[in-house]
Amino acid sequence: MSSNKKGGDERFLRVQKDPRFWEMPERERKIDKRFQSMFHDKRFTEKYTVNKRGRPINQTSTEDLKHFYNVSSSEDEDDDEEGVKSKKKKEVKEELVKVEIEVKVEKEVKVKVEKEVKVEKEVKEELVKVEIEVKVEKEVKVEKEVKVEKEVKESKDVKAEGPPSERGVRVIEEDELVRYTAAEKTFAVRKGLPVYLLAASICQGVEEQIPHLTAAYVHPDTFLARSLEQHAWKFDRVTGEALVVVHIGTDDVASGLSPAAIVGQMEALIDRIQHGHAEPLYVAVCSILPRLVDNQRTMGTVRDTNRRFHELCRRKKDTIHLPTGKLFLHHRQIIQNYFTGDGVHLNVEGKKVLFNYLKTFLWHFCKHS
Repeated sequence: MSSNKKGGDERFLRVQKDPRFWEMPERERKIDKRFQSMFHDKRFTEKYTVNKRGRPINQTSTEDLKHFYNVSSSEDEDDDEEGVKSKKKKEVKEELVKVEIEVKVEKEVKVKVEKEVKVEKEVKEELVKVEIEVKVEKEVKVEKEVKVEKEVKESKDVKAEGPPSERGVRVIEEDELVRYTAAEKTFAVRKGLPVYLLAASICQGVEEQIPHLTAAYVHPDTFLARSLEQHAWKFDRVTGEALVVVHIGTDDVASGLSPAAIVGQMEALIDRIQHGHAEPLYVAVCSILPRLVDNQRTMGTVRDTNRRFHELCRRKKDTIHLPTGKLFLHHRQIIQNYFTGDGVHLNVEGKKVLFNYLKTFLWHFCKHS
C-alpha cells in the first residue's frame, strides 16, 4: 500500500511504518470498469463529493455517479434502444397519419372542385336553355305578330261577321243548320238555338254580358247533388232542340269530394237534364276554375276532375266539354288579376274573360250572340 494512504486498522500501523514494506504491491481489487476513473479523479480525494459544478453532494449514490459520468448499465442501454425504437415507430406512425390526412384532404378538395365544375356546367347549360327559350319566344312572338297583321289585312279585304274561329273548331253553315266540330265530335244544330245556363255564383251577372240567353239559373253556393235534386226539373219544360251550359263543381271540390265522385254526380246531372226529350238537348260542361286559395291537394283534384270531364263528354252523346279553366292559367300558374281579394270569386276582369269565351262558343255553336 502507498505510504501516504492511511489505513483504518491500528494493527497495520507498525507494518506501514516499516520501510521494508513500503514497496509492497497493493492488493488487487476488482473494480467495476465503469467506476475505475473515480479512483484517479482528484475530486474524490476530498472528504466530500462534488458535482461537475463543484457543489457538494451530501449523499453520493450509484445513480448520481451514473449521471455524473454519463454511464448506463446494459439494462438501461436496452431500455434506451427500445425507447429509440418506440420513438422511431411513433414518428413513423405520425408520418403515416399525416400522409393519410393529406391524402384525405386532397380527395376532399378534388371532390369539392369537381362539384364546383359540375355546378358551373349546369349553370351554363341552364343559361343556354334560357337563351334558347328566349329566342324561341321571340320567334313565336314575331310569327304571331305577322299572323295578326295578315289576319287584320284579310279582315279588311273580306268583311267577316262575328268572332274568329276557335282553334280545333270547324263551323260549316248549311241554310238553317250549323255543323260544329270539336273534340272529335260533330254537332249539326240549327241557327238561333235556345241557350240555358245552369251555374253557381261564379256566373253572377251573366245576363248583362250575354243578353240573348233564354234563361240563366244562377244559384250561389250550389253543389252538383243539390242541382240534381232542386234545379234539373226546370229543363223538363224545354221543347225542341236546346243547349244547356253547366258551370258547377267548384264548391264540390272545396267540400273534399274525390274527382270520381264529382264526375259521377256530373254524369247523373247530365242524364237528368237530357232525360225524356225527343229532340237533342245538348249539354256543354265547363271546367272547374282554379282558385287562389287552393292548396296542392285541391289543385290536383281540380286538374284530375277537369281531365275526367273531358273524357266523360267525349264518351256521352250530345255533350261537349268547355276548357274554361285554361283561361285563368299562365304557364300552369293562376292569374291573380282575375280574382277578388278573397281568392275565390272572379272580379270584373275575370268575369269578362269567362263571358267573352262563352259568347264566342255560342256564336260558333248555334250562331247565337
